[in-house]
Amino acid sequence: MILRAKYILAEDLNLIENGFVRIDASRIVEVGRGNSPDAIDCGDAILMPGLVNAHTHLELGGMLGAVPPTHNFVDWLKQLAPKMRSMSDRDEKLRTAVRSGLSASLLGGTTRIGDISRFFDFTRETIAGVASRPVVTSFGEVLGSRSSSPDQIVRRSKDEQFLSATLIPGISPHATYSVPPDVMRECVAVAKKHNAPMCIHAAESLEEVEFLISGTGPMREFLESMGAWDASRQAISRRPIEYLNQVGALGPSTLLAHCNYVDDDEIELLAKSGTSLAYCPRTHHAFGHSPHRFAEMIESGVNVSLGTDSLASNPSISMLDEIRFLRNQRSDVSAETLIRMATINGARSLNDSIDHAGLAHGIRADLIAIPLDPSGPTDPLENILTGSHVPTHCIIAGNPIVS
Repeated sequence: MILRAKYILAEDLNLIENGFVRIDASRIVEVGRGNSPDAIDCGDAILMPGLVNAHTHLELGGMLGAVPPTHNFVDWLKQLAPKMRSMSDRDEKLRTAVRSGLSASLLGGTTRIGDISRFFDFTRETIAGVASRPVVTSFGEVLGSRSSSPDQIVRRSKDEQFLSATLIPGISPHATYSVPPDVMRECVAVAKKHNAPMCIHAAESLEEVEFLISGTGPMREFLESMGAWDASRQAISRRPIEYLNQVGALGPSTLLAHCNYVDDDEIELLAKSGTSLAYCPRTHHAFGHSPHRFAEMIESGVNVSLGTDSLASNPSISMLDEIRFLRNQRSDVSAETLIRMATINGARSLNDSIDHAGLAHGIRADLIAIPLDPSGPTDPLENILTGSHVPTHCIIAGNPIVS
């Protein structure tokens, strides 16, 4: 298969004008300038790597508008928690939510997803049953209630026949406040034992920081109201990232979601440990959090990727919508940085062994074509970041999904 377009976003984000990409089986075998009579013509578009949604919750696809985000994060949690507790893998609505999320992801140019799943067996089976879908790392969630053991989440799923290179099991001890230290340590040990990726919600709110340091405040009250508080539990007396470092949770195979409230020492810990971060701009904005320090983190050497979180806090799970929102909010950040966050940084967050950005010989053929707006900026990257077009072509592992 050969695809041509007005621009190719090639290795190291170099642009090739009037170029082509040749695909053999699941890999890119050539990227260059020119045309071929048997090429699929993507037209006045940019052909680029597929986008990576490093953090989302497909199971919450039915929560759109159920509890609108407010500037009181804990109050929002109190309203959302009963609705989540009423969810069941016996409800066909859950299957519909997962399938719809996969479809919406493709339409938004996403070819790789990091998904958090409470009903991991059910959801993984549902994902596996969808032929045209992004590659998914499925992080089975562990809460303080221990409804599923950490070892069960990774070990049992690895034995299932439906798992493949496009559906990868991982583990997610939910958050620093909802998983007791002994369970957090067990999750870390299981992840290392099975060489499985791990995702943790961390430093998401000021209430979380207060709770970890003092053991008091609105987050403590929320856990008590949910019957999820152990009276023998002691205050951790550390900030979230410092605590995760103490229990051995930081490292190259760990992805932290949000990190809205971190100090300089915590940024240094993230950088030194090789821990990745998934920043969710629209969810961050919806809750009125303080400005995110993602640009400082990148300068410090932290691998910062992007995610959409869920429809419980975001109007869509389109990664194109996400990066366009961020471009509108942060004109000081270069287009190249935003594209890296939404592509190669996301792949690295999900443990993909990719060592360069852009389309290049030898990499897996996951790519999209986005039409350029003729009245938009002349720079192709700025054009797609400020435009409104959706992909006309989407290729995953060499297979046309949208065309």
